[in-house]
Amino acid sequence: MKYNIKISGVHYKELERHLFPGDGKEAVSIALCGRNFDQDGNNFMLVHQIINIPYEYCAIREPNKVEWSTEILSSYLEKVLNKGLAIIKIHCHPGGYEQFSDVDDDSDIELFDSIYGWTNNNLPHASMIMMPNGNLKARIVTDKLTFLNVDKISIIGDDLIFFNNNVKTFNSDSYNLRTKQAFGEGTVNILNNLRVGVIGCSGTGSPVIEQLARLGVGNLILIDPDEVEFKNLNRILNTTREDAELKRKKIDVLKKAIDKIGMETRVDVFPVNIYDDKEVINRIATCDIIFGCVDSIDGRHILNLIATFYLVSYFDIGVKLVADGMGNVSQICGSIHVLQPGGSSLRSRGVYNSEELRAAGLYRTNPESYKNLKKEGYVANVNIDSPAVISVNMFAASIAVNEFLARIHMFRYDNNAKFAITRFSNVDSYIQYEEDGESDLYLKKFVGRGEMRPLLNMPEL
Repeated sequence: MKYNIKISGVHYKELERHLFPGDGKEAVSIALCGRNFDQDGNNFMLVHQIINIPYEYCAIREPNKVEWSTEILSSYLEKVLNKGLAIIKIHCHPGGYEQFSDVDDDSDIELFDSIYGWTNNNLPHASMIMMPNGNLKARIVTDKLTFLNVDKISIIGDDLIFFNNNVKTFNSDSYNLRTKQAFGEGTVNILNNLRVGVIGCSGTGSPVIEQLARLGVGNLILIDPDEVEFKNLNRILNTTREDAELKRKKIDVLKKAIDKIGMETRVDVFPVNIYDDKEVINRIATCDIIFGCVDSIDGRHILNLIATFYLVSYFDIGVKLVADGMGNVSQICGSIHVLQPGGSSLRSRGVYNSEELRAAGLYRTNPESYKNLKKEGYVANVNIDSPAVISVNMFAASIAVNEFLARIHMFRYDNNAKFAITRFSNVDSYIQYEEDGESDLYLKKFVGRGEMRPLLNMPEL
């Protein structure tokens, strides 16, 4: 069993503010966490809610010790029990000591002995310490009151920060030399320990996949239900006329190409639509990062939900070419949206609205009904097939991958928060950047909620 803790950037900043108020004394917070598990033996605790223990509730607050009343937790126990949540105790070490002390051992045993008595099950809980530099160290406290290492702590915010106990190091073959020279061995090892999902493996998806594979991402999850067609050959990398003739699945062609590169990237493929397979939703949910390369509104919507519920960084790529039908192009533009749990959503950013989402869902589930309602003017038009050009798709894909790299290797002079949205137009000759907007109030309730019924709070699933 491998244990993972994921924290949104919003919650991480909240913890920093409370745990380090500037007085040099220890402080305490409690995190209520959603849960998730995968077929590879990973156990995820997803921070859903932070309960900051008021300083005045602490009987003792000293630079190396804190004692507090656990009565404040009693009002949250019903929620923990009913929703199967995990509890993480988080306290600070103002002096920067990066290990659990003997005092921490005694405190954790006392607290979690009570918690296991309250919850009456053996699902694991955890304890974590934060240092002044923002570093985190965590351990599982089992129902036997023993301690186990947490393998990975992930911060999913404007920056993507990973604390790994069991790091798989990239080998030193010469094909990796140039990436090391540009980003350093630490970043290369981060890449090699990431699981990245790409949903949609056509015009923008295939160049994203090509870049991620050659950067040395350790595990790629590729999702696309479609076969290679002749019309795809002008924009899907590594496809051939034979692939179209034999109607090979796009993901199988791309997996074969990655395997032939020989950079040891594990590739898992799923030739399905997200809405049709709960296993695929679970696989996306266990990713560190996902790239959405889909055209559909409801596809974008469910990816935004997954990223929120399971604390995944989501990069959405959209490209649009407007042709006049007479051989001319009136607009070539695109946008790359970087979304983090607890921030704004594609819907709140105006990428689509609720009516368009309803229409897209109807188009997917009942095309005939959609056709009739569209004819009568009751639903929005979502069946739009726009032209595609490989150079524009690759331009957008490169921007998205570089945004991803900027968040794991902070090479910019400016804060990554300023680059939540990138918009470009090759006709108007601009690239512009925007910060994140107001939080999506609906999604904010489900940050880190993890597994629940119905899945993603969507009755149709």
